[in-house]
Amino acid sequence: MGSRDVADRGGLIAAGAILSGCVAAWSAQGDQTGRIGAHLALYGAAFAAYLVALASARGLSARGLRLAIVAAVVWRVALAAAPPLLSDDVNRSVWEGRIQLHGGNPYAWSDRPEAERWAPLRDEVWRGMNHRDYTAVYPPLWQLVCRAVAAMGGTVWAMKVLLAGCELLALWPLATILRRRGRPREQLLVLAWSPLALVEIAGSGHNEGLGLLLLAAAWAAMESGRPGWSALAAAMGAQVKLLPALVALAWARRYRWWHVLVAAAAAGLLFVPFLAATEEDLTRSLRSLSRHWRFNETLFAPASSALGHDAAVRVGIALVVALAGVLAWRRSDTAVSGLAVVAAVLLLGPNVLPWYALWLLPFLVVRDEPAALLFTGTVAIAYLVYPSWLSGEPWRIGWAWRALEYVPCVLVAAVGRVRPLLTVRPALAG
Repeated sequence: MGSRDVADRGGLIAAGAILSGCVAAWSAQGDQTGRIGAHLALYGAAFAAYLVALASARGLSARGLRLAIVAAVVWRVALAAAPPLLSDDVNRSVWEGRIQLHGGNPYAWSDRPEAERWAPLRDEVWRGMNHRDYTAVYPPLWQLVCRAVAAMGGTVWAMKVLLAGCELLALWPLATILRRRGRPREQLLVLAWSPLALVEIAGSGHNEGLGLLLLAAAWAAMESGRPGWSALAAAMGAQVKLLPALVALAWARRYRWWHVLVAAAAAGLLFVPFLAATEEDLTRSLRSLSRHWRFNETLFAPASSALGHDAAVRVGIALVVALAGVLAWRRSDTAVSGLAVVAAVLLLGPNVLPWYALWLLPFLVVRDEPAALLFTGTVAIAYLVYPSWLSGEPWRIGWAWRALEYVPCVLVAAVGRVRPLLTVRPALAG
């Protein structure tokens, strides 16, 4: 990087230094659940630096972008080497891969983590797992990935490295989309430098890392005129988490019937290794999740009060599917429709855990939506649940904290809609 480039990128360099300091602190401290106040202070500093970086990166040279991506890689390596920061979900992933190597079926009730047959395998991974009376909730592709990681050593570190690597690989298809749309390549920093992605994937080991890669691949294939490959990648993404299927539904008119048929058949084959489990076993934890778990919700709260929890879940699903159908019928832009579906899931769902906001990031790489970008920062406020929960209170966050989390994003969205009207009126008056 030349001296002029360095001078022009002072904001970017300063932001990178702040992010590096935050990553170093998280890596050194490890588990953040007992120090949420300090964590949120660091996260706030990291997010402010991130916004400065995005503003300072405009017109960044190819060499400057490469250096920025190298920094993003280094941060992920440091966080992957640390203990999980804010969630113990990665322990379950390691455990479910391990029992498959010993002939277990993670969906079977008889093979749930607390089953006595697994007593000889119990170690720190087992002790660090939550809800040990639950069977697997995530779809078969993820279970097979867990098995593969277990076969290669099966450590929390290995799982986190895999997921951070998948997230970084998602930059490749996103770069393809940016190039085809004529968008600046430095937009990749929306994902690469995101504090949310750093904390939740490399830091905590959430499987969104793989899901984001498959969703980005599906989107890039669609943008490149290969809808068959797009359908297949979306189907594989839905076998990690279900959201890519809803996004693909919003692109439905771009697929042919045989694309959907082949993709569905490929996804169906992934169930074969687990068919020894009953149909009830395969959906047991997912049904429990939808019926009983509720956290940090917004529009779901009044719907639940009016209709009851189960009916509100069904109505929310129906509204998301209807929205996706309308977007598909209108052949809405793929970025617009993808972002709309993710936003609808977040607004209508009974659970909005911070890592759910990760699904916004691929679309924000391509499309500027300040309110959605802000939410990837404010959603961390939900972690204020930890102090009360660790003291024995229910897993619940109050509406005052939720107001701080959601209202600024609503205001930013409103200003974004009103500002164009205010600029048009003077022109009409003239």
